[in-house]
Amino acid sequence: MSDRPWKRRFAAALALAASLSAHAQSNPAEDWLAGRTGATPITYAGAPVEVRFGHPAPPTSLLNQPWQRTFDRLARLSNGKLVIKHQGAGTLIGARDGFKGVRGGVAEWATCYVQNEGRGLPMSRVFEQPFVVPSNPMAGVRIAQELAAKYFVPEFQKQGVVWGSAIVAMPADLMSKKPVRRWEDLNGMKVIAQGFSPELAKAMGITLVNVPFPEAYVALQQGLADGMFWVDAGFIPYKIFEIAKYHTAVGIAGFSINQCYNREFFDRLPADLKDLFYNVQEPMAMVATKISMFDFNRTALATYKERGVEMITLPPPEMQRWRDMAAPTVEKWAADLEKDGLPARALLADIRRLGEKYNRMSPDELVRLSVESPVKGIR
Repeated sequence: MSDRPWKRRFAAALALAASLSAHAQSNPAEDWLAGRTGATPITYAGAPVEVRFGHPAPPTSLLNQPWQRTFDRLARLSNGKLVIKHQGAGTLIGARDGFKGVRGGVAEWATCYVQNEGRGLPMSRVFEQPFVVPSNPMAGVRIAQELAAKYFVPEFQKQGVVWGSAIVAMPADLMSKKPVRRWEDLNGMKVIAQGFSPELAKAMGITLVNVPFPEAYVALQQGLADGMFWVDAGFIPYKIFEIAKYHTAVGIAGFSINQCYNREFFDRLPADLKDLFYNVQEPMAMVATKISMFDFNRTALATYKERGVEMITLPPPEMQRWRDMAAPTVEKWAADLEKDGLPARALLADIRRLGEKYNRMSPDELVRLSVESPVKGIR
């Protein structure tokens, strides 16, 4: 009898170890996509609700798979009551149509590219500023969600839509037809970039080439551009490495792919479907960022090596020069917005503060956070 407490403690220790081991070996992104986590009870028994989700990404985009699996998850967890009609490749919503299309009811839910709106979203474009995006873009997803209510939601409301979430891209690197090893090597280059600061381009001495990403390959091939600021998740599917054989890791500026939805549609949803729809926003952005950025990078380096791309890493002193040369651009952006009464410097400070908190977390930890403790109060 005296050994029973010991046996109970031993059994409990084994159970705890098994639990911790299973937790460590689990894939939080896969668990969420499969509906094993983050599920909420659904009691709605009425007619199915169909939701149109539109975006311009072509079939080659790495985002299609996590998006579609998210929509499958919603259908499964709602017992077929919330059905997302996935319409990509610009068939419903083009790159410049997100806000207008959602506001007008063309789509209930869509990608809303803040960089393609001429005015009205200056604070939401903060991640386009150089060296503002955290090196861990999944940290950027959480930061954007935490800061949305204070800084971004009001801008989206003025556009007549509801902020859903933001896929924050990895800070952009450069692929070019000539090697770039110093800031001065950029001078005179024609560079493809979207949502890139004109002031930063001027400081670099580059000419921005504004062509849609699907046309970048031809623009480089025909000599209309010498290089391109983008991410591996774009360089590889679009085969930019066939033309531009030099990859310089600079992480200079980012961009976001926002999702927004229609207010009238959301307000009409039954209560439990409304909760299900809202609770999917942050995890969807987090999982999509993990798959298209972190997971994809495992194969990107192998592709570059196979295709003979020279991978250039700037030495720390040169990298610091880039930061120093870009700093006035950020200061001017903030000063201009402050003149208009917008708290741009507070926004930058909040991003730095939260970056210190979340940049240290692993991708799996950030996925779990988005599922178990999503940001509340945006809807």
